[in-house]
Amino acid sequence: MRHNQTRTNKMLNYRTSLYWGLLLIFVLAVLFSNYFFN
Repeated sequence: MRHNQTRTNKMLNYRTSLYWGLLLIFVLAVLFSNYFFN
């Protein structure tokens, strides 16, 4: 039971960090496009 809980938490942390990484890449892409097209 406890081992399963830690595994679920690891998956949740991995998924959250993945979403933050995608969000960061998206924001950087928007900033770069604004910089280059202006």
